[in-house]
Amino acid sequence: MADFLYKQVVDWFLAQLSQGDLAPGDKMPSLRKLAKTLDLSLNTIIHGYDILMEEKWIESRPKSGYFVCHKSTTRYAHVLAGDQVRNLVEDGGKLSWAALSHRAALVDQCDAFLPLAQKQDEVSLPVLGKGHLTAREAVADHLSKVGIKAHPSQIWLGRSPLAIFTQAVQSLTQPGDRALVLTPCDPRLTATLKSLQREVFCLASGERGVDLDEVVRCLRDDNIKLLVLPSQYGFPAGLEISNLSLRRWLALLKQVGIPAIEWDMTSHLGYKATNIMTYKALDESNQLVYIGGVESRGVDRSAAWCLAAQFTHLEGAILSADLALTEAQQQALTDALQPNATQSLSKRARQIWSAVEKAKSELEQQLGERIQIAPAKGGLALWVQIAAPLNRDDMTKLLAKHRHGILPGNLATNEEDAEHWLAVNATYPELSSLAAMLATLIPLPTSDNGDDGVAVDQEPRQQNSSAETIAQIELDTDVVLDDAEIVALPLEQGSEESISGEVATPELEEANSHQAPDESTESKATGTASSHHYNPMLDLINHDFG
Repeated sequence: MADFLYKQVVDWFLAQLSQGDLAPGDKMPSLRKLAKTLDLSLNTIIHGYDILMEEKWIESRPKSGYFVCHKSTTRYAHVLAGDQVRNLVEDGGKLSWAALSHRAALVDQCDAFLPLAQKQDEVSLPVLGKGHLTAREAVADHLSKVGIKAHPSQIWLGRSPLAIFTQAVQSLTQPGDRALVLTPCDPRLTATLKSLQREVFCLASGERGVDLDEVVRCLRDDNIKLLVLPSQYGFPAGLEISNLSLRRWLALLKQVGIPAIEWDMTSHLGYKATNIMTYKALDESNQLVYIGGVESRGVDRSAAWCLAAQFTHLEGAILSADLALTEAQQQALTDALQPNATQSLSKRARQIWSAVEKAKSELEQQLGERIQIAPAKGGLALWVQIAAPLNRDDMTKLLAKHRHGILPGNLATNEEDAEHWLAVNATYPELSSLAAMLATLIPLPTSDNGDDGVAVDQEPRQQNSSAETIAQIELDTDVVLDDAEIVALPLEQGSEESISGEVATPELEEANSHQAPDESTESKATGTASSHHYNPMLDLINHDFG
C-alpha cells in the first residue's frame, strides 16, 4: 500500500497547478510541511518529489528547496551557428543611441539590489585607484567560482562595465582596426566599437559553439586586431560554452597572438548548480582582458571589475578615467558577494531563475504557436523566435510602450533572420502586458499542410526524445546529426528506413521480380518463426509450462 501513497503527492501537485495556487517559478512547500499537510510520512513525500523531478515538473535548487518548473508545450527554437563572418555596416552613432535606449532591457530591473547604506546628509567621497582591499578580496573569491585565480592586487573596480570596455578598446586598438565579435551579444559592445571607429565583423554562435574554421579564415584573411567574446550565459541567448570550446579558443588565441576581451555579466546566473569555467580561467598566455560585473536599472546600482592581463597601459587608462566606486558602493558590492547576505548575488540569481520560468509560462500561455523560445542554460533574458517579423509601425508601437522590456533581434545579431528574433527581459515588471501586446501584433503561423510552418502539436515534449530529434530533422533539413544523435535513434526507426530504402533500390526490384511465386505464400504459412534461428530454450519452456 505504501508504494502507491506517493500518488497523493502527485495528485496534490496537479490540483495546485490547475487551481492556480502553484505556478512556474513558485517555491514548493518543504518536505516536512507537506508531510504534515497530507498526513503522509516523510519518505513518501520524498518519493513523490522524486517522481515530480523525474517528470521535470519541479527542480531542486541548492540551499533553497524545490521550485516549480515550466513545461513547454511548443517546440524549442534552435540557435544555429553562422556559416560566414558578416561585416556590421550600421552607422555607429545611430547604433549607439539604439543600444543605450534599450539599456534597461539588458540589465536586471530589480531596484533592491546593491542598496547604498548611506544617510542623506552624508557626503559620498570618491575612492581613487583600484578600490578597497576588502572589496577586491570579495571579488577574487567570487571569480574563483568560475575558475579564475586572481590576486586582489590584479583587480580593478569601477562604476560602469561599459566604461571599462571603452577604455580597453581604446587601449588595445587604433581607429580603423578590425574587431571580431561573437553574436548574439549585448548590442552596446558592437555599438561602442562602431562609435570608436573600429570596423566590426560578426560571427553568430549557436548551441554547439561557432564554426572555428571560419574563425581561423577570418583571423588569417581579414587582419583582425581584437576579439570580443561574450562569456557564459551571455545575453540574450544564455548559451553555455563547453570546456572543449573554451580550450580551443584559448589555443587559437595563443597561436595568433592578438588581444581579446571577455564580457561577463551573466556567468553567475546559471539555472543549474554546475561548475563552469570562463575564457579567462584558461588564459595561460595572459592576453585576455576580463570585464565582469553586475548591472541594475537604477543609478549607482552597478559595479564592475577588470583584469587587465599583460596590458599595463590599460590600468593607466582606467585610473585616468576615474571610474572607482564610492565607499558606499564598495560596501554594497562586498555585502552582495557574501553568500549569506540578505541581498546576495547568489540569492538574486535564484530569483532570476524563478522569474525566467514565470516569463516562459506567461509568453507561451498568451502567444502559443506564435513564438518559439530558445532553450537557455542561464542568463536573465529569453531569446524568442517569432513566427513573422514585425513591420516598422508595429515595432514602433511596441517599443514606445515596452522599450525597457524587449530588444529587437537586429540589435543583438547581424544574421539574415535577425528580424525573426526578440530578446525579452525576464525581470521586466510589465511582462504580462508585453505578452498581451505581442499577441495582437504577431500573426498566427499559417501552413497548407501539417509538415510546414510552426508545429501545432501541443503535447509536452522531452528535449532529448527521439521524436523531437526526428521533428528537428524535418524542420531543419540542413542540420547534420552527429554520431551520438544517430546512435540515440530507436532501432525500429532504423529498420523501417532500411526497408523503405530497399524497396526503392532498382537492384532489389529486379531481384524481387525473379523471386519464386510460392516464396511469399510459404513464408506466410510458416509464420514469423521461420525467420529466426532455432532456440532450444523454447522447448524447455513449452515442456515446463505447456
